[in-house]
Amino acid sequence: MTRDLVVDDGLGTDQRWFAVHVVPHLGPDGDVVERQLPFFFLFVVALGFLTLPQVDANHPAAVVWASVIAGGTVVAARLLPWGRWPDAAQDALPVLQLVAVGLLRAGTGGTGSTFTSILFLPVIALASRQGRRGVVIVAVGAAAVILAPVLIDRDTTLTLAVVLRSVFLSLVSVVVAITVHAITENLRMHAATLAALRENERVMVGRMRDDALELARVAANRKVVRDQLLSVIDSATEQAIVATDRDGLVEVFNAGAERMLGHAEGEVVGRMNVKDFALPEEVEARTSGGRAPRLEDFLEQISARRGALRDWTVVRRDGTRLTARLAVTQRTDIDGSVSGYVVVATDVTAEREAERLKDEFVSLVSHELRTPLTSVLGYLELLQDGTDPLSDEQREYLAIIERNARRQLRLVGDLLLTAQVEAGTFAISPAPIDLADVARAAALAAGPNAEQAGVALVLDARPAPVVGDAGRLGQAVDNLVSNALKFTERGGTVHLRVAPRPDGGAHVAVADTGIGIPPDELAQLTDRFFRATTATRRAIPGVGLGLSITKAVVDAHGGELRIASAVGEGTTFTLELPPAPPG
Repeated sequence: MTRDLVVDDGLGTDQRWFAVHVVPHLGPDGDVVERQLPFFFLFVVALGFLTLPQVDANHPAAVVWASVIAGGTVVAARLLPWGRWPDAAQDALPVLQLVAVGLLRAGTGGTGSTFTSILFLPVIALASRQGRRGVVIVAVGAAAVILAPVLIDRDTTLTLAVVLRSVFLSLVSVVVAITVHAITENLRMHAATLAALRENERVMVGRMRDDALELARVAANRKVVRDQLLSVIDSATEQAIVATDRDGLVEVFNAGAERMLGHAEGEVVGRMNVKDFALPEEVEARTSGGRAPRLEDFLEQISARRGALRDWTVVRRDGTRLTARLAVTQRTDIDGSVSGYVVVATDVTAEREAERLKDEFVSLVSHELRTPLTSVLGYLELLQDGTDPLSDEQREYLAIIERNARRQLRLVGDLLLTAQVEAGTFAISPAPIDLADVARAAALAAGPNAEQAGVALVLDARPAPVVGDAGRLGQAVDNLVSNALKFTERGGTVHLRVAPRPDGGAHVAVADTGIGIPPDELAQLTDRFFRATTATRRAIPGVGLGLSITKAVVDAHGGELRIASAVGEGTTFTLELPPAPPG
């Protein structure tokens, strides 16, 4: 069963019939023709009344001309191209209607004509036009219509009554015209306002529709992104990922967090705070300074990139403890307010234990080796300075033993220094020095090795007075020059430059034309025991401690170590030192 769709267009039955059956035949300027039809209809009715014996047509010729003009206005409205002419041109049609009324009055009794009231139709038509010209035309036209019988019929006497009637009717016409004009202008203004409101409504509806579509699209995209993010979070089983609200209440607890902390997701989400997984005394010691720790302080300490502050002790469900590296990210709303946090934890218990054991081993081995090596060197001096004569061959053997023993002693010293750095006990003894002297000593000590390797060592040292530890800075420069010589092929060049800085510090640069270092390994060069692949492939000797020691020395002086390198072109190490160490 179907039902017809009925649309309410706001028109009555007669109006709808007129719009359907008449308007399509009125032509391109149908509104102009439509405005002439009421007057034409009443004029035809007036002509019908003339057939009655009670109505006298004393001047049939005037009636005929009035009929021709009345019909002509409709024909002109239908045929002429009003749309191409100025709007004022349409005023001619109601003016012609005024002429037709004047002729009709003259032909149907003159001043006593029954049809004088038809005058008000063109009056209303003129008054409803834009501008005030219609009111002026009405004033003149109404007077002309009243006086038309006197002008046309010479037998009609211009009496005072006729004059008064003419003036009064003209006055009434003008008042009617002014009233209609005011009402029409108000209606026109309201219509324009309503049209503007409808246009604004249309625009707003369109924008709302577009915004709704955009919001739906954004919501769909956010749902897809959220689902993808949750999928990634759930698939990360090596890291614990915990998302919280602004108060630290857990909202997301992934599979990695379940495995690391021993809690099921249902036990945690919406029930536990992120601080519940930390060791309470550690939280209080690091964040509060004796007062109750705040969540903001706790998360700020987690996100701090200051050495051990990134490692925290977390407590599992069974009470066991493990060391985790924590990173926190703050989540914000559109207005910038904090909406929550995301904490990512990585279990580094085994890694930290291995580092602790390695440090203990390095320290133990260093101490155990230093004493015998010192003893060996002491006995070598006794043999070389003894009273018994030594052959050249024996002295050569003793020189080889001394050289290797000292190399081992330097290695032991490097191991001890790295152990001090890791333990936080490394210290310097600053005093006024000139880094140019340090650089000259380093170049002098490296000269034989440079000559043996076939590498040109070029020194450019300008006076650069600073406050620093001459021994430690000399060790740092020695390490850089030694590395440059080892990694530069025969025929290459190593430049050692020292220059003062404008702020009173010093600038030290060691540049070589050697084999270079891969870009992805530059960040690891200062790690303990790290060796670049370009060194290991060429079997260049070394243990990977020199650059870590150099960085420790520079850091202790408050300076900066910069490294720039290109494979096959060379490497430049730059030390930027302040006038004096901090503190």
